Amino acid sequence: MKYDTIILAGGESTCELRKIAPYDNEALIIIGNSPMIYYVYNALKASPHVNRIIVSGPVEALRNIFAREENLYFVGSGANAIESFNNAVHKLTEMGDITEKLLVLPTDIPFITPEAINDFIAHCEESDADFYYPVTRREVNEQKFPGVNRTYVNLKEGTFTGGNLFLIRTAIVGKCLDIGLKLVARRKDPVAMAKLFGFRLVWKYLIKRLSIAEIKKRFFQVTGIKGEPIISPFAEVGVDVDKPSDLELAQQYFSNF
Repeated sequence: MKYDTIILAGGESTCELRKIAPYDNEALIIIGNSPMIYYVYNALKASPHVNRIIVSGPVEALRNIFAREENLYFVGSGANAIESFNNAVHKLTEMGDITEKLLVLPTDIPFITPEAINDFIAHCEESDADFYYPVTRREVNEQKFPGVNRTYVNLKEGTFTGGNLFLIRTAIVGKCLDIGLKLVARRKDPVAMAKLFGFRLVWKYLIKRLSIAEIKKRFFQVTGIKGEPIISPFAEVGVDVDKPSDLELAQQYFSNF
């Protein structure tokens, strides 16, 4: 199955990144010989599951990066990732024939590969849910990218970090926007995330008895959205570039590309 895909490219570079990469927008940072967004786009383009690609970000700057590409479109970004996502959905809706589900990625995951994308989608298609989100085990991340600093959550099934792409049912996009803002604000604070869903989850998290099944159940109770976490064997879905050490890793990784 093919999915319309959104790349969120409106993120501003952090002050720390600007000291070593003088670009206002993360998508434009040069890694190896190419802008960061180029690696994400190439991975998507190589996947048989991707239909149209909408990039939400600085339109003129992005158009200068890409030659005329088939099924690639641009729309301005918003004040945050949620607004940028909403702008892209409106663009797709105006174009017509929007797919039943949408694949969404940020621009700061240059390590992403077609294999990681295909594996994620294959597992998504095994179940019927509204929202799919990848997680990776700590040991998978540390084997692939030793020393990379990530935020981890201890669950009954193991220690996990969140991924940086998701698949969402188009019909529930409007319902997701408010909860999305709350989740983004808490994404690097596991306890704050748990508080959003009740103190029982906080307690079970603190004593390391919280399970994936309990999170899924409570998420549905609070939001009315059926979520499905996908355990990915690919560390590439979780490692992003948002600080100097990440950028240095990416420069080394892509030095021969």
